[in-house]
Amino acid sequence: MSETRSRSLGGLIIPLAVGGLVLGGYYVYWSQTAQRIQIHVAQALPALPRENVTVTGFPYRFEARITGLRVQTGTGFVFEASRFVAAASPFNLNLWALEGALEPQLKLPGGPLRALRATELKASLRLKEGQLARFSLTFQGLQAGTTDPSGSALGPRPWRTGAGALHLIADPKDTSRLAFALDLSVLELSAQPEGPAAILGNKIGHLRLTGPISQGQTLLRSTKAWAKAQGEFTIMAAQIDWGPLSFDAGTGRLQVTPEGHWQGEIRGQGALKPNGMAIPALSAPIEISIENGQAHLLGFSAAQVPKAFN
Repeated sequence: MSETRSRSLGGLIIPLAVGGLVLGGYYVYWSQTAQRIQIHVAQALPALPRENVTVTGFPYRFEARITGLRVQTGTGFVFEASRFVAAASPFNLNLWALEGALEPQLKLPGGPLRALRATELKASLRLKEGQLARFSLTFQGLQAGTTDPSGSALGPRPWRTGAGALHLIADPKDTSRLAFALDLSVLELSAQPEGPAAILGNKIGHLRLTGPISQGQTLLRSTKAWAKAQGEFTIMAAQIDWGPLSFDAGTGRLQVTPEGHWQGEIRGQGALKPNGMAIPALSAPIEISIENGQAHLLGFSAAQVPKAFN
C-alpha cells in the first residue's frame, strides 16, 4: 500500500515540478525581454528619462507604457503624447498595436504643433530584421488643431478629415522599397487655395494616392538623406474630388531637391462637375506640377508646398 501511495505522490510531484520549471523559465524569458524592450525604447528616444518607460502585461502580453513621449523624425514630423501605450504578443514581438495615446499632438513638416483628436483610431507596426515591414493607420475621423469657441481667428485654423487610411508596406524582395497608399474622405484644409484655384474651395471630397517609394526606409529616417539618395515616389494611381473638379487616373512622380523643396508632376484626366454631373466639354487632360515647392494647376500658381526639410 505504501508503494502505491509513493507512486501516486510521484505521479503528482513530477508534473508539478515540470510545470514549475516551465513557468519559471517563461518568467525569466518575459522579464529579460521586458528589459530589452525598455533598453530599445531608451536608445530610440535618448532624450526621454528611462523611468518614463515601463513594460507590464505579464503573463499574457508585453505592454509598453511611455509618459511624456515626444518623437521628432528627420522628415519633419513631430508627435507628442502625455501617455502612450502599445502592446505585443509574447510570441510575436515584431507586431505592435497602438492601445492608446493621451493628449496627442501632431506637427506636419513646416507646420505648427496642433492638438490631435481622432475617432476610432487604430494603428499597427510590423517589423522585420529591425526595419519596417508594414505600417497601417485607420480612423473614422481626424482633426488637428482646435477651434476657438469665441469665434476669433487667433492661432492657426484646424484641418480635419473624415474616414481615412494610411498604409506603408515593404517590398519582400527589396525591403528598401515601400509601397504607399493614402485614402482620405472629406478633407478640410486649414486655408483656402491661392489664386484661380481658390474656386475649388478648401474641402476635398476624396483623395487617394498609391505607388512605390524607392529608398523608402531611408525616407523614414531622414528626408534630407532620401533626397541625397535620389529617392522617388512613383505615383501609380491618383484620384481627387475637389469642389467642382474631379481628377482621376493620375500618374507621375515626386522628389525632393537638395534644398528641401518638393518637385514633380501628376498627370491625369480632369473634369468639371458643377452640379455633381460631369460636363463632357469641360473634360480634358490635366497636369498638377510642383516646382521648387510651388504647386501649379492648369499653369496657374495654386499653393506653396511646405519644405520637406530646412
